[in-house]
Amino acid sequence: MNAAELAAVLERGENISVEFKRCGVQPEPDVFETVCSFNNRFGGSIFLGVLDDGTVQGINRGQAMSIERNLVNVVNNPKVFNVAPAIETERIEYDDKLVIRVWVPAGPSVVSFKHVIYDRVDDVDRSITSETQIAQMHIRKQNHFNEQCVYRYLKLSDFRIDLLPMMHPIMRGLNMKLRMMLMNRYLP
Repeated sequence: MNAAELAAVLERGENISVEFKRCGVQPEPDVFETVCSFNNRFGGSIFLGVLDDGTVQGINRGQAMSIERNLVNVVNNPKVFNVAPAIETERIEYDDKLVIRVWVPAGPSVVSFKHVIYDRVDDVDRSITSETQIAQMHIRKQNHFNEQCVYRYLKLSDFRIDLLPMMHPIMRGLNMKLRMMLMNRYLP
């Protein structure tokens, strides 16, 4: 995302998939509530260093790496999140200030943060306590994600086995590319 794209997001303001968060030395707990709610709804972007009204305050450049590491460490801590949601960070320069965009895709599992399930409603992260609402969330996710679906009537003859030798080198190349991207992103 570049500065012009960020300006358009700032102009539109917060909504079901955009949240602005101030950020000091480390992200506040409400950032992780939003990570949880985005994962449980449609996904979205959290912009660290932006006030609720869209004013860019920026974050300390010297703290950027520490903030990104903290985000990764907290979302992967099983004592904090029951299932680790996926996140990606991106640094954006805007009016000589640094903003960190945290992208959270919708996940296949219902996630809780500190044993509380959050859902996104408009521009608000709501804690969900009703068993009915939690069940509806599980049903909604089953309709969008099929990793846990069992296709009882699928047979080996339904697959194009002749394509497997052609796909193997492609997948190996993608796997290597992904590993290189992760190494470059998280190693100093």
